[in-house]
Amino acid sequence: MSVAATPDRIEVKSSRLWALFHFNFTRILFPARLIADTIGISSNIIRRWYLPWERTDEHLPLSHVAEVAHTRGFLWDRISVESSGGLNPLVVSGLSKGPARHFVDHVRERLNESTAAPRPVQR
Repeated sequence: MSVAATPDRIEVKSSRLWALFHFNFTRILFPARLIADTIGISSNIIRRWYLPWERTDEHLPLSHVAEVAHTRGFLWDRISVESSGGLNPLVVSGLSKGPARHFVDHVRERLNESTAAPRPVQR
């Protein structure tokens, strides 16, 4: 299964079948991941299969997330999380359609909750 979810954490992984079609041996062995929790969004990406200890772990706090872009493909999707500074977005390709849509909906819902203004108290 490509999505692991708890109430506070959701994770989506790239498809091994996508990696096979793209001849990406590293993604077959080590799928790329996007993880969203109450603190922010993280990515875990291993770039070379022969050096798995050289992993890129990036984290973006929810307060710095500017946009979550969901690019829908014919078979697989791509998610790009852009920061408010505009540098180095977190990008994972080759995601299954359903889990990618669920991840994006969940993150956007969290962003909307965190930016919603508190309602004034009426007396």
